Amino acid sequence: MKSTISSTILWMAFFLSFPMLSHGEAIKKTNSVNEGIAPRHTVLLALTELQQVVEKTTSLSPKEISSHTNTLTSQSHTFAGDLAIAKALMSFISSYEKNLGPLWLNKVILNPKEIKDEDRIHWAAFWAMQHFFDQIYTAEGLTKHLPQINGFKFKSADYFPGKVDPAETILSEHKVSINGSYLATWGPPVFHMDKPARKPTGAYLLPGSVATVIVPDSLVGKGYEVRVGAHSWDLKKKKKVLRLYRVSAVYPINQKEVQVANPLGGGIYIEVPYEADAGVVEVKISNVVRSPYFSMKSFHMTTLEQWRQKERNFKSPWADFQSGRFMMQVPTSWIYQLEDPVSLMEDWDKAIGISNKTFGRPEDFGKEMIYPQVDTQLRGRAFHPGYPSGNRGYDPLKDYGGYHDNHLVRGPQYAHSYEFHEQGHGYMFPKYSGDREAAVNLPFVAVLNRGFDFGLEEAFRLSRGIQNKFVTLDTTAIAWMMSDHFLEKTGMEGYERQYQAKGHAKFVDIVRLFGWEIIDNFFKSTNQDHMDGKPWSINKSDGDKYTLRLSKIANADLRPLIHFWGIPTENLESSNAQIKEMNIRPSSNVWDLLHRYKTLIPKNKESFQDYAKKWWEKQPSPEGFTTQRNHAARWESYDEKMVQKTSDSVQEIIDTYFPAGRPD
Repeated sequence: MKSTISSTILWMAFFLSFPMLSHGEAIKKTNSVNEGIAPRHTVLLALTELQQVVEKTTSLSPKEISSHTNTLTSQSHTFAGDLAIAKALMSFISSYEKNLGPLWLNKVILNPKEIKDEDRIHWAAFWAMQHFFDQIYTAEGLTKHLPQINGFKFKSADYFPGKVDPAETILSEHKVSINGSYLATWGPPVFHMDKPARKPTGAYLLPGSVATVIVPDSLVGKGYEVRVGAHSWDLKKKKKVLRLYRVSAVYPINQKEVQVANPLGGGIYIEVPYEADAGVVEVKISNVVRSPYFSMKSFHMTTLEQWRQKERNFKSPWADFQSGRFMMQVPTSWIYQLEDPVSLMEDWDKAIGISNKTFGRPEDFGKEMIYPQVDTQLRGRAFHPGYPSGNRGYDPLKDYGGYHDNHLVRGPQYAHSYEFHEQGHGYMFPKYSGDREAAVNLPFVAVLNRGFDFGLEEAFRLSRGIQNKFVTLDTTAIAWMMSDHFLEKTGMEGYERQYQAKGHAKFVDIVRLFGWEIIDNFFKSTNQDHMDGKPWSINKSDGDKYTLRLSKIANADLRPLIHFWGIPTENLESSNAQIKEMNIRPSSNVWDLLHRYKTLIPKNKESFQDYAKKWWEKQPSPEGFTTQRNHAARWESYDEKMVQKTSDSVQEIIDTYFPAGRPD
């Protein structure tokens, strides 16, 4: 009933706004402007009635609430140019927060896959906030609405991005130097190379306030931007809604003074476009508070004393760390007891330099190669590379005590395997077909072994986060030899390699026999090919070409080793001819290793069962993944015939590539 009355009143007001016309003239006039007026009317009506619901002055059915919410979504593109709608949105959002509490702080968990009737009004508030943010907090929206939104904030900001201590000093001017350059780096593209380089400023905007950013002329009108709020990933596809989908506002730098706002608040960053070359510049920001910022740049070095006495004590909710190779945003409650960020950042820089070198890249890029960021949840369904990567969740209401048992603030040597696995994807380096989720485990092996004194075997194991110390290169070789596809001589399928130790063991065996420089130089050669206009396929490289190039770099025939690990030579005759043409000799190291692998084959059922129990840390299950199912099938059937068949399979590989026996 109330909906009908409200609608009637609004339409009466609409008709009375016309001069005295005949009924026919009024209808004609109405129809001529209806296309513009009707959507505006429905938006205002929707907001009026939604506000009445939260104020409990009217009631609507779940269907009616959803209809009004759909109206907001379908007409959101009109919000930026309409002052009345903007005011109505602010009124509804404020009323919702007053009467039902700020989203998330009121313990409402929104699930887009299962929208309950009792949550319809919360969804209405969510979308009102999201559309208000999307449409108003832009350069155009701010120009139109700045006077009325100054001071307006979303109270859910106290949940995310977090509450700022009211005792923090508001600064009339904060100065910071940033690197206004993002120069191209030698080599093929890497993930997100085209995204701007993000530069922290150590300034934090209070929710609802307006700050002024002053930049030098060299940044004006050249693609630079100011970002308010570092969390730039859109989380619209998540199963649970733990913050607004989009929370980061971006403003182009088209004049020396840029006003910026965000109803949630957030850190202030300068976005530097690809191939920009402004050099080090000073930026001034007013009407902000400070946030913890540790910089390890040549022109801006935070000392330990500055960190301990000043930087870590600021009470904004997010802290920034940045060097030339690494950047992260973590909750301030993770770092206010962090004593030594200098060693922490040096370790990250060392790790990234090693990782870059291993893939034949310069140790320094035009911007940070690893940029992790903590968020309310993962930004994807699984871990992902990215700038930022967004692979770590946290509880916004939890105080972590100033330090956290997480590798971001402990160091790369404590990293979860996903960190460098995803970085591996980011390099977009050439891979054997089927190696997409296998070869990317190699960077962490290099980081741990080359940078932090982990033995090669331990680094290999930890590259997949394996805690079972029984897992070594040798026992991984046994696991593969005890698999059906090894005996069937069909090669190792991609699903047998992905996320498993045996998938990248071939590369680690090359390192064990010939050293890391072979891997460095191999990938450097493929990068050079790209620069010469002869790019390799990223995930489906020609297997024979790949192995021959590895052999050329190692100056040793690596085909038998690669064949053993499940990638047989496809055209043996052609490959033999090319090996001969390149004057590459068979390797006694490879011959010895394959013969040793042959001696590791379990000699009987008892020894196989003992091995399998240690490998799986239980009896293998027929319900397990491929290799475990294979081992489960052998549990009772493993006998002398299978021992011989496995031994013959290894010997056949040896005979294929070493027809004259062991080389000198």
